[in-house]
Amino acid sequence: MPPLALPLPRLRPLGLAAGLVLAPLAPLQAQVAAETPAPAAEPAVTPEAAAAAAAAAAAAQATALAEAEAAEQARRAAIAAEIARLAAEREAARLAAEAAAAAASGAAAQAAAAAEAEAAEAARRDAIAAELARLAEERAARARAEAAVAACMDAAGPASAGVPVSEAAQRAVFDRLRTALAACEEAAELAPEAGGPLFHLATVAQARGQHREAVALYERAAAAGIGAAHTRLGDYYNFGIGPIRPDLDRAIAAYRAATDLDDPAGTATLAFMYRLGRGVSRDPAEMIRLFRAAADQGYHFAQVNLAQTYLTGEGVPGGSDAALGIPDPRAAVPLLAAAARAGNMDAALALARLYADGAEGVPPNAPSRLRWTRVAAEAGHPPAIAALAYLREQGLGAPADPVAAAQGYVAALETGEVDVDDLRAAGGPRPPGWDRQTAIEFQLILQARGLYQGAIDGIVGPGTLGGARELGD
Repeated sequence: MPPLALPLPRLRPLGLAAGLVLAPLAPLQAQVAAETPAPAAEPAVTPEAAAAAAAAAAAAQATALAEAEAAEQARRAAIAAEIARLAAEREAARLAAEAAAAAASGAAAQAAAAAEAEAAEAARRDAIAAELARLAEERAARARAEAAVAACMDAAGPASAGVPVSEAAQRAVFDRLRTALAACEEAAELAPEAGGPLFHLATVAQARGQHREAVALYERAAAAGIGAAHTRLGDYYNFGIGPIRPDLDRAIAAYRAATDLDDPAGTATLAFMYRLGRGVSRDPAEMIRLFRAAADQGYHFAQVNLAQTYLTGEGVPGGSDAALGIPDPRAAVPLLAAAARAGNMDAALALARLYADGAEGVPPNAPSRLRWTRVAAEAGHPPAIAALAYLREQGLGAPADPVAAAQGYVAALETGEVDVDDLRAAGGPRPPGWDRQTAIEFQLILQARGLYQGAIDGIVGPGTLGGARELGD
């Protein structure tokens, strides 16, 4: 707002007033004298009369001068009062103008401050909105990355460098990897620090023979804390896979890193290194400790190998060490049973053989032998199918069943993985002769298949065996 303009009264020049106040009295006296009528000619007066007249005239003149002086003083006082009034008005106008200017300046400053505050608040709100948007985008990106990692791991399964329990399990691993490949590639892009997808991509590259790429991916997964990746790196340097040259020091370091991360496969492999004295000194006690650690994590491969040590003293000089409690067949039983329950059918058959022959602390037990043989056979293990047929033929662990025995022999041969000469290997190097009724049932099946034209006489000779061989071809 512009300063308030107050009209000021127009002042007469101070010079005029000062002149009036300071003018000499002589002219005034002359004026008074001029205005006094000249006396008429009178007759001569006496000196006394003349003196009296002069005195009277002087008194009158003095009175007039006094009145004029008083009037002049009154006029000067009026002028002074007017000057004071005008000065007061000017001062009041000045003060009012200054007050108005100050008010206007304060209002402008207040308006500027308010504008600055509003701008600052708007900037703060914009910054908060931008930060919220950034955080929302980060959360969304993190959610997408976590979803991709979860999809990869759900499809491919956990990172594992362990030996599969069977060929079927091995095929299932690669089937899952094929299904999960796209999700794992997306996860590695959105969450490059996630070790699980990197491990699975490394496994795919290794299966494709892209070993340098596989090693690079395993190294990234290992840096992310994936113990199985350390194990796979140890395998590369242990065995010299592809273009990677053997380096036992690096292999041992990798297996130790895997063991520190509780990877059972790396722990079991390190146990083997101590068994063989490969890259480290032979140490049966350390071998057993490491196998036990991996077995306690449920790793079937470690369970079977530790059981083998307890059964035969494998890895222990002379096959015996009382301080280590080797051998101890009884300690092998729960290890083999655990491995069998995990799906290792070799363990189930080893347990069946243990119950067949018996050992110190483990007497022969036909029903247990039958039970574990059946477990392996029902899992589709070809030698176990043949072994179960033999037990049914001989009536071991249960009453003999010639029909089931013959059907079992045929089923084992049809897998193509059991040779005719090994069909009754469960009976040892020299199994007893065929049960006649089982042989007859076997010949009948071969005859029905058009593979045997001889007599149904229960004698398993060259003709019967020839037809049996055709089952596996």
